[in-house]
Amino acid sequence: MIKTDKRLLDIYKEWEDKLDDDEWYFSNSFESITKDMSPEEAFNYIPNVIELLFKLDDDFLVWETLYFLIELYSLADTTQIHPFLQRNWSVLKKHIKKYEDSYTTPFKELKSHLRIIE
Repeated sequence: MIKTDKRLLDIYKEWEDKLDDDEWYFSNSFESITKDMSPEEAFNYIPNVIELLFKLDDDFLVWETLYFLIELYSLADTTQIHPFLQRNWSVLKKHIKKYEDSYTTPFKELKSHLRIIE
């Protein structure tokens, strides 16, 4: 079990109100976490996001968080599948499949980015 970063968890508290005030809320919030990350730090942060994805039960939030995961991989400048993701891929896929929009768009983009063929 990964101890999820408090900064990441705080993004999801009262997110609806924050999004009403700022249409770029998620983008700006995620950027506040990643702005000074090295590629290695971005790669090492990936388990935080995966662990959070397991807890989310809203298609919109899953969508936004999957795009954050893709951004972390871009910052990490690698297509290497993180060992935590490798171990949890089938569980993550099963969870994301419940959210049609997220499964059909950002999840497929993640698979493509990581060159995962199923």
